[in-house]
Amino acid sequence: MSGSASGPRAALIGAAAEAATNAELGAAISQWVGRVVPHDGYMLAAVDPVTCAGSFLAREHGYSPAAARLLTLGERSEGGHPIGLERLAGGPHRAVVLDSDSPGPCRSPSMRAVMAGEGIGSELRVVLVGAGVTWGGLVLVRARGSRPFSALDAARVQRLGRDVVAAMKRYVSAGPLKPSTLDLPAGVLVVGADETVIAATPSVRGWIDELGTAPAPVSTAALVQPQAPLESTIWNLTQATRGTGAPRLTRVPTRRGWIVLRAQPMTGAGPGAVAVTIQPAIGNELLPAMALWHGLSPRESAIVGHVLQGMATKQIARRLEVSPHTVNDYFKSIYRKTRVRAREELLARLLG
Repeated sequence: MSGSASGPRAALIGAAAEAATNAELGAAISQWVGRVVPHDGYMLAAVDPVTCAGSFLAREHGYSPAAARLLTLGERSEGGHPIGLERLAGGPHRAVVLDSDSPGPCRSPSMRAVMAGEGIGSELRVVLVGAGVTWGGLVLVRARGSRPFSALDAARVQRLGRDVVAAMKRYVSAGPLKPSTLDLPAGVLVVGADETVIAATPSVRGWIDELGTAPAPVSTAALVQPQAPLESTIWNLTQATRGTGAPRLTRVPTRRGWIVLRAQPMTGAGPGAVAVTIQPAIGNELLPAMALWHGLSPRESAIVGHVLQGMATKQIARRLEVSPHTVNDYFKSIYRKTRVRAREELLARLLG
């Protein structure tokens, strides 16, 4: 952005650094974007920058979770058409406008009816991409009867995308760099094709609460009742796994540290069943996503990986074919970006 916008941009980054929850981050971004493109509601969805699976979510005055899922399923059933975030990320235009009263790009009458039923007249969605990495998506909505979003609005939000990404990265990097300290066994749940939980370990409820986007807390017993709402991150992960038939994972930053969710197709539990495991993200499992969120270069990330293997500085230098002095310079940059003071502290943070 231009120098004249540096003040508001700096304020956004500062607000992101101070945000204690996903909701506070979303509210700060919504307010900042609203200076340029007013809207009545929003949804901010972050993804794991390595796997592109959903990571964390914030929403206010937009689609209800049920409606958002209906629209997502409708889009996927139409073959992953161009308004999906995955397609937008690889296309020439990273923002699109959708209206409930006109056909628009690839939105069927039934999907427009969902919009209308939610009282939404116009939607603007933009995929958030920076440095060739997809970080998530931002959806803005306006109520029926309001002025629809325009192509100019879409262009403006697309230009703001890199600053939204910077705010998201600042929010994540300001959080605890460590595996989650939640004192619970790994949580395991089995989700059926109808998106209801077939079975769950007692610890699952605590892990879902940590994710930050669950409905009002309920007991594990209630979680496995028919029609019990499924937490958004888990829903998106099971959908991605079921769609490809392959295991998927996502890493989620929380107030106690990093969590990893793994999903894989389940056998013996009915067609379409998916098993999900939730536990702390540790070491090399945490490193790829952490490195991107903290802005480590590929070489810096490789050095941290060697540290996790127990290599000394001279060994790392030989492996990378550089001098020990150069490796030490990389370490200084790594410490600055991760806000640690020494190699031992970095190792302790990543291993928990």
